[in-house]
Amino acid sequence: MRILVFGDSIVYGSWAAEHGWVDLLKREAHKRTIESEGRTKLQVLNLGISSDSSTKILKRMPNEIESRSSASWPFLFVFSFGTNDQRTTDGQVETPIEQFEANVTAIICEARLHTDKILFVGTPPMTQPVAVLKNQEYSDARLKEYEERLVAILKAESIPFVSIRPVFEQAGFGSLYAYDHAHPNDAGHKLIAATVLPELDKLLGSSVAR
Repeated sequence: MRILVFGDSIVYGSWAAEHGWVDLLKREAHKRTIESEGRTKLQVLNLGISSDSSTKILKRMPNEIESRSSASWPFLFVFSFGTNDQRTTDGQVETPIEQFEANVTAIICEARLHTDKILFVGTPPMTQPVAVLKNQEYSDARLKEYEERLVAILKAESIPFVSIRPVFEQAGFGSLYAYDHAHPNDAGHKLIAATVLPELDKLLGSSVAR
């Protein structure tokens, strides 16, 4: 199974000093492949790009998928985005929520051309109601609204969703974020990986899951 993980800087792993959550899943995949002596082969490819939005992910999906397509490696797709969609520059939201919904639907349609194994992962909450980074404003209330719209689409499409917000809220913000209070630190990334892995295993099935 070849697992492609699309997303933004949190998917990429900024600012984990050791391993981002996708890289932690990659290490687990390698471990399972080795322990099975190759009977179970799992690859995890990190396709996270800093500052990416749903629009940018949708645009690059066909080429990213085509370049990694192989008859011997069936796909599983993981998506995690939304933080950059809801940010504003000079009061202008990057992705209007109606366009965000259309992008999500189009991303699902594109993914289903290649596999029925699709998983969406939510984003961590912001540590404050509003934050300004690089002259762009990020709103936690708006982030929640975008995620609610995303979840509604996924429910209608019967696609699993892993919610990260409540896990972070229960664990407490103080020890989970890097210096910018926006990106998870190593502890935060480990928590995301631990939350995602059981849901990923459900999609992988008993034949390849531990």
